[in-house]
Amino acid sequence: MRAAKMHAARHKLTLGQAVSELVRYGTERPLPTDERSGLRVVRLSRRSPKVTASLVEKLSEELP
Repeated sequence: MRAAKMHAARHKLTLGQAVSELVRYGTERPLPTDERSGLRVVRLSRRSPKVTASLVEKLSEELP
């Protein structure tokens, strides 16, 4: 929310316009990937949490 408010103020947008613009930028930006063992994998930043088997299991339990 803080980033959206800052973006709105910086570009003289309403909060709704800023959120829409940021979401659009995020979905249109290609994900950086690498090829490992013949598979394309997403390159995550160092600040990203580690993806573990237990995290994947927890997230799949939350799916409808």
